[in-house]
Amino acid sequence: MRQPILILLFFVSIASAAEAQLFPPLNYPSHYFRYPLDIPVKLNANFGEMRPNHFHMGLDLFTERRENLPVYAAADGWVSKIKIDPNGFGNAIYLDHPNGFTTLYAHMNTFPPQTLEAIEEGQYAKESWKGDVVFEPGRFPVKKGQFIGYSGNTGASAGPHVHYEIRRTADDACLNALLFHKVYDVTPPDITRLAVYDRTKSTYEQTPRTLAPVRAGSGYTVPGGLITVTSNRISFALVATDRVTGVPNNNGIFEAVVYVDDEPVSGFRIDGVDYLQTRYLNAHIDYRIRSAGGSYLQHLTPLPGDRLPIYYRKGDGVIRLDDTARHQVSIVVKDANGNASTLRFQLQRTGQPAPAVNVQQDSRYMLPNQINVFERDDVQVVSTENSFYDAFRLVYNYKTNAAAVSNVHVLHTPVIPVHDSMTFRIRPVKPVSESGQQRVVIHKLAKGRTDVARARLVNGWYEARFREWGEYWLEVDEVPPTLAVAGVTDGGVVSAGTLITCTVADDRKKIRSFRAELNGNWLMFSGLGPVFRYRVDKHCPPGEHELKLLVEDEAGNTTQRIIRFSRR
Repeated sequence: MRQPILILLFFVSIASAAEAQLFPPLNYPSHYFRYPLDIPVKLNANFGEMRPNHFHMGLDLFTERRENLPVYAAADGWVSKIKIDPNGFGNAIYLDHPNGFTTLYAHMNTFPPQTLEAIEEGQYAKESWKGDVVFEPGRFPVKKGQFIGYSGNTGASAGPHVHYEIRRTADDACLNALLFHKVYDVTPPDITRLAVYDRTKSTYEQTPRTLAPVRAGSGYTVPGGLITVTSNRISFALVATDRVTGVPNNNGIFEAVVYVDDEPVSGFRIDGVDYLQTRYLNAHIDYRIRSAGGSYLQHLTPLPGDRLPIYYRKGDGVIRLDDTARHQVSIVVKDANGNASTLRFQLQRTGQPAPAVNVQQDSRYMLPNQINVFERDDVQVVSTENSFYDAFRLVYNYKTNAAAVSNVHVLHTPVIPVHDSMTFRIRPVKPVSESGQQRVVIHKLAKGRTDVARARLVNGWYEARFREWGEYWLEVDEVPPTLAVAGVTDGGVVSAGTLITCTVADDRKKIRSFRAELNGNWLMFSGLGPVFRYRVDKHCPPGEHELKLLVEDEAGNTTQRIIRFSRR
């Protein structure tokens, strides 16, 4: 079938010399990749949209609310990997291409029979149902437009669609696929909110002033056209969305730059993000406001600990107001097609600015770009250089809990984001038996959710790593998990196609591992818990068998069952 007329493939080039000074040039191949579906183009989501703890790293392709649409290779290449990821991509297929790019197609239902056989072979070889199965380049060659599988709704998917990515093969960095596939779009972005920050203090220790932009001619302004501030160091954040012409749903924006008196000061362009960097979304947005149920405010000037490569900045990107004159500010917001909306207003400092907060001289502050240590008699927290995005003063308290063998340490608040995991060390205040010392877990309570991690005993401290502030305490867990089996009984008989299910549970609700063996060999049960499933197949041939099931919780307690049965 011929490709829909909506798709144009092209070389991306910078439109003006001024922009070329702000961001590196974009040169991607034209007429190389085709659209993966044979239906008219419609996007449910685009590259760079804001999601919890990450950017959206591809395009969500509309599949007419249906599953099992044929999906086709975007270009010549070979199948390099299949990923089984029930908490993310579901069933995903990766194609490497000779031009140095990789395409990814996620949330698929199934693949051709030859591919399915190879996936199962790889799963048994590494004794894991989930994870990656990697193939040699020549094993599964594909041609542009060749059928590679059926669309679906597997993994962390809210509805039928194909998640489609283009990556640079050498370093696996995700690139904005709209720079390869140009969708017809003449609709400029919408700017709905502007926030003003005093950058003489931490962004976490202020509530920004927010304004609702209003239409003014072909662009936007703020009510009254003037923003007055008392600080001499200012930055902005905004809420803006984009819509593809003819499609009502809101998508993310591509670029936003702030100019002061016609000079660019700072901004960003979301043309590519590495999966190792995507959590820096929590620095790119006002995390506190979003955690409270607010909008995604995107910073135009990066925080001190933000390492995303998407920014342009003059110096540190902060606007300096060294006088009380009125300055002209323009914020230009674009989509990947170059459609632009501009917010214009005047900015003026009134009065003398207050002295800046000297966080370096206050030992209570946690600081970005350095190791931080918080310590009391029975609790320690140690960060890495990459744990924090901005400075904040740590608040601490403690309380008791009858089930705990330590105090409950109330460490700040989870509305302050953490990038790298921190080491938490806690001393018990109640005796712990010798046997119990190997079954101590650290409990975390944050945002109404609990989690546990097995603690390691080091010089009288129990330690584990977490990536969130909240309440922390020690408990001894010597209760083994439970294991219920259905579909097979000891001494029973099963047939081909019989479904065997194992349901596991733990008093701390944290299962570390589940393993099944048939006659001493690993047997593939699918699922991540609490239910694991196996349908009797060729790996359980007719005859007598012994099924061994082993489940382990986070504290190291184990439960084992052995079931002897026969298959007819």
